[in-house]
Amino acid sequence: MSASWNAADAAEKISVAHSTWIGYGALYIAKEKGFFEKAGLDVNLQIIEASSDAIAAMQGGQINIVASTMDNFALFTGNGADLEVLTALDESAGGDGIVAKKEIATVADLKGKSVGVQKGSVSQFLLAQALNKAGLKLEDVHVIDMKSGDAGAAFVAGSVDAAVTWQPWLSKAAATDFGKILADTSTMPGLIVDALAAKSDYANGHKTEMKAFVDAYFEGIAFMGTNPAEAHEIIARNLKMSTETLEGTLKDVRFFTKQDNVAFFSGDRSPAFALVSQAGGFYQKIGVLRSTPDAAKVVGIAGELAK
Repeated sequence: MSASWNAADAAEKISVAHSTWIGYGALYIAKEKGFFEKAGLDVNLQIIEASSDAIAAMQGGQINIVASTMDNFALFTGNGADLEVLTALDESAGGDGIVAKKEIATVADLKGKSVGVQKGSVSQFLLAQALNKAGLKLEDVHVIDMKSGDAGAAFVAGSVDAAVTWQPWLSKAAATDFGKILADTSTMPGLIVDALAAKSDYANGHKTEMKAFVDAYFEGIAFMGTNPAEAHEIIARNLKMSTETLEGTLKDVRFFTKQDNVAFFSGDRSPAFALVSQAGGFYQKIGVLRSTPDAAKVVGIAGELAK
């Protein structure tokens, strides 16, 4: 059976959970422009802000596919979730970062300061990498555990010295008279990569449907390139933000094409394998991981689906 089977057949229902992040916007393009439907898929997109809640819903059978970061999939796999990545969606290229008071000149100056960051999350992963480059450890800062959006809001309200957050909170923090962007992912390529994952038994039991889903998604990516104005309107409306806000932050995200996915997942020691391994090592080091994730298994099917 071909990946794009006859749409007259009963449509395969697929539910996808994601947070409010512009990197997931092409999912809505693929849905609204009929690319999923053309592939014989009835795709339901729903927003679940916390990855842990989305993964729990998937484990319980309410969700088929979850959008999150590669390091998060490493974390959940190491803690018992049997997941396989389907495709990479985008990488943060300035869309995530650390905001701080203007008097904090460098990352090294965060020592002893209060930092709003979600523990056991991609934001903490980013903070740890930045601190390590500056010769510091997580223990050298006063971590205040809060979700990334809440951390940005707390910084703008003046409640913390620094915060690890994402757009649009980076821009909002920089617009205050006391804050600035201290570091962001424009100088950390390949660190935060968003992807889609499903339970292993579901992914392998529905390979034809997963291939159709991934190919239809890439049609959405292609549409962004050829019809940017319409694409931006679709994304902004569904993520409940203004088109101006969206277009102001798109520069901070690099969307992955089909060719990017081939490169990212190619080889036994692919960039995807390396990222899952790096993240697994970090989360194990900070004590939030029960076992080392099998990186080869986590990324195995994605290379096949990208072809």
